[in-house]
Amino acid sequence: MIDRRSFVLGAAGASLVGPVMAATDAPYPGRPVTVVVPYPPGGSVDLVARAIGEPMGRAFGQPVVVENRGGSGGSVAAQSVAIADPDGYRLVLGTQQTHGTNESLYPTLGYRAVESFAPICEVCTVPHALVVKKTLPVSSATELVALLKREPGKLNYGSTGNGSSSHLACELFKLKAGVEAQHVPYRGGGPLAQDLMAGVVDFGFIAVANIRGPLEGGMVRALAIASSKRVALMPDIPTLAEAGVPDVDADAWFAYFAPARTPPDRIALLAKTIEAALGADLVRETFDRNAVVARFRPTAEMPDFVAAEVRKWAEVVRVSNAKPD
Repeated sequence: MIDRRSFVLGAAGASLVGPVMAATDAPYPGRPVTVVVPYPPGGSVDLVARAIGEPMGRAFGQPVVVENRGGSGGSVAAQSVAIADPDGYRLVLGTQQTHGTNESLYPTLGYRAVESFAPICEVCTVPHALVVKKTLPVSSATELVALLKREPGKLNYGSTGNGSSSHLACELFKLKAGVEAQHVPYRGGGPLAQDLMAGVVDFGFIAVANIRGPLEGGMVRALAIASSKRVALMPDIPTLAEAGVPDVDADAWFAYFAPARTPPDRIALLAKTIEAALGADLVRETFDRNAVVARFRPTAEMPDFVAAEVRKWAEVVRVSNAKPD
C-alpha cells in the first residue's frame, strides 16, 4: 500500500530539459526534490502537486516527493520552505492563502510572502462561484446586490471557514458592492454545499469543484464567477464584472516557490520543467476532473503579482476584521 504522506512521484526517464550545473559543477537535480503541500492529502493542492510531480520526476530523472504539512492556514508548510537551504531541493506549492492573505491574518507569521521566497511560477487557479439557495428570489448578481441593499444585514452567507479564500472572496464582494450580510463559517466545502442545498444559508462563494454536482442537479444556482474570465465548465455563467460587480477577482491560485536566494539557474530550470509538465495528459485530466484551470505565470511576473495579492487581501482583512480559525 502506498503511504500518501510520503508518496514518491516520478522515476528515471528521458529528460525534457537538461540539468543545470552549480558552482561546484554538480548537476541539478542530483537527488530527489521535495514539494511541500500546505494542506492534508486529497485536496486540490495535493492533487495538483502529485499530478505535476510525475512528469517533473520523469524530466529530472529524480523522484519528486510530495510532503503534506498542514497547520495555521498553510503557514507551517510555507515557513518550513522559507527557512530551508536555498538549493532548489525543497519547494512549496503555495496558494493565495499562504502567499496572499496570511501576512494580514497571522500577526506573528514567520515569513514574508515576497522577501522570504524565490518565486518559480504560477500553475493554475480554482475558480469560485457566487452561489445562492434555489429559493432566493434573485436571478443575477445585480439583483442579489439590490436585495442586500434593501435588507442590509438580514441575509447570511456561508464560507469554508474564517479566513478562508471563500470567506475573503465574499468580504471582497461586500466591499466592492457596498453591501452587508451575516457570516456563517463552515469547516470545508462539503458542509457549506450541504447547507446551501438545504437553504440554511442564503448565498456564498464556493469552489466550483465543491458545488458542481448540486449546480448540475438544480439544487442551487450560480449567479456569477469570481474570476477575470468565464470558466469553460460553466460557459453560460458570467463573471462578476460582466454581471455588474467589477473588481471581484477571487480565484484561488497555486504557485511554486523556493527559498529566497535559490540560484536563478535552478529557478529557471524548475519553471521550464513545470511549464512542460502542465501539458502532460495526467495533469490535464486531473485539472479537468477537479475543476482546476491551468494558468501559467512565468517567474518574471511573479514578484509583482504576489505583492499585489498581499496588498489586495490586506485591505479586505482590515475592512472586514476577518480572523482565522
